[in-house]
Amino acid sequence: MLRRICTRLFTSAEEAPLLISDHSFVSQVKLYKPKALNSLDLEMICLLEQAIINFHKDTENKACLFLGSGKAFCAGGDIRALYMAKQSEENSYILSEFFKREYIVDYALAKLNQMQICIYDGIVMGGGVGISIHAPIRVATENSIFAMPESGIGFFPDVGGSYFLPRLQGSLGYYLGITGSRLTGYQLVQAGIATHFVSKDKISALRDALIRDINANTKPEDIIQIVDSFSEKPQEPFTELEEIEKYFSGATSVEHIYKKLEEDKSDWAQKKQKRLDIISPLSQKIIFEQIKRGKNLSLEDCYAMEYRLSQQFMAGKEFFEGVRSTIIDKDKNPVWEYKNIFEVPDEVVLKHFEKITPDSPDLDVKAERDELLKR
Repeated sequence: MLRRICTRLFTSAEEAPLLISDHSFVSQVKLYKPKALNSLDLEMICLLEQAIINFHKDTENKACLFLGSGKAFCAGGDIRALYMAKQSEENSYILSEFFKREYIVDYALAKLNQMQICIYDGIVMGGGVGISIHAPIRVATENSIFAMPESGIGFFPDVGGSYFLPRLQGSLGYYLGITGSRLTGYQLVQAGIATHFVSKDKISALRDALIRDINANTKPEDIIQIVDSFSEKPQEPFTELEEIEKYFSGATSVEHIYKKLEEDKSDWAQKKQKRLDIISPLSQKIIFEQIKRGKNLSLEDCYAMEYRLSQQFMAGKEFFEGVRSTIIDKDKNPVWEYKNIFEVPDEVVLKHFEKITPDSPDLDVKAERDELLKR
């Protein structure tokens, strides 16, 4: 029985990017890099691996409560580290190792024995979505800000985006994936990103109730009932859904979406058209194809597809130009490989879904998870 009153995986709070504490039948996992908005790096992923191994061995634990520190749950992955690794032959292994291990952790958390509960009190983007989106309970607050903003940095919504985006209602997945637009507060529940809305001032009481009331006889439905007792129904209509469906529904390509927006003179359409004008044209077309394919793939196959995509992007220039303009030089003036979506050849898009080389290994997250749990 793994019972830790408070196990810190580093020697002090200043150093520890992940804090784990056990409370009877509930384990709490706190992402603790507030200055970096709890962004995931390879070190944090390694610590999450060990946590998953411990959870698997702990047959008495009923729930794992995930929280962030500061203003974010988790704002994504450490893309600066990936940029620096690209510049260094010595650290180039990170470009494959990071994504491989991140996706394995995401998948292992999706298959966790315990009930995973994630509190979205703040920013949840990219890698933060990956470690939480398959949790049975995902709690939004009035501080929640959700996005998959990868198209803005010349990448694609990975960490399982191929699976959950096309399974959102209507055309919402295409809209969120391609434009990188944000959802806030109640909208996360209305979109199906979060399962519950709990006011920020009730989060501490919810945490205390989970720790107090979960016991050896608690069933999954009992845990859901505890969260239900703190949750509120959305008070405002999600009016933007109608606009999203008008332009994104039935689209056969990104070009089709763009033309529909261009032909309309509404403020909403013009704003979204301008958004498509500045984000990566290559990413937009790849994301459309990614979501279209993901609709008919298993979760395991989605991760395999995304690993191929990640390695194609790591071998290319688009992602690193996006990071340069956003994070490194901060000029916000990326020079994309193509000027607009109409210039992106279809064969270039399709090439990104292939292996880097014929003998490059594919990622089997199920087999890798099984190996992880044997440690």
